[in-house]
Amino acid sequence: MDYELDEMRQQMAILKDKLENQTIVNDRFIRRSIKRGVSTINRRYLVIGIVALAMIPYGYWAFVMIGGLSVALWLASCLMMLIVVGFMIYNSRDMRDNALMSGNLLDVKRKVTLAQKRDANWLWFGIPMALAWGAWAVYEMSQKMGDNEYIVPCCIVGVLVGALIGLKVHFKTQSRFNEIIEQIEDLEDTK
Repeated sequence: MDYELDEMRQQMAILKDKLENQTIVNDRFIRRSIKRGVSTINRRYLVIGIVALAMIPYGYWAFVMIGGLSVALWLASCLMMLIVVGFMIYNSRDMRDNALMSGNLLDVKRKVTLAQKRDANWLWFGIPMALAWGAWAVYEMSQKMGDNEYIVPCCIVGVLVGALIGLKVHFKTQSRFNEIIEQIEDLEDTK
């Protein structure tokens, strides 16, 4: 009887060790996956920031030198691009922390959730800003081109294509934030 009891204790100890190892592997796997998700968002922000900064000199060349549009429109474009870059830097600052993934997952979840909320709220500022800028650009182009009947439809198509690309990137980023949060919640549920 004692022999069977000792054997059962040994089997329980082995099973406990296996479960602990499984949790550690699971934790590492999920942390690695979370890190990849955060890296994807940071890379996306970096690309958007680079494109926004590149638009500053390109905008001068395209709007002022080639298009003959006002310097004020170009300056407004520059300000808009700098605001975009500033927001990208501000929103990703917590997620660029190297110690983020080795820390408490509740802190990681809080930071990612806050960044997701800021990213979602960005549309409340970004869309009106883009619409105002677009209306100003269409007005100036229509004044510059005179009776050219194609300028307004071309501008509308350009604005719609830009909006669709921007919204696609936004929703992909929101989806990536959701994946990260769900992974953290799954790991919390297993503990």
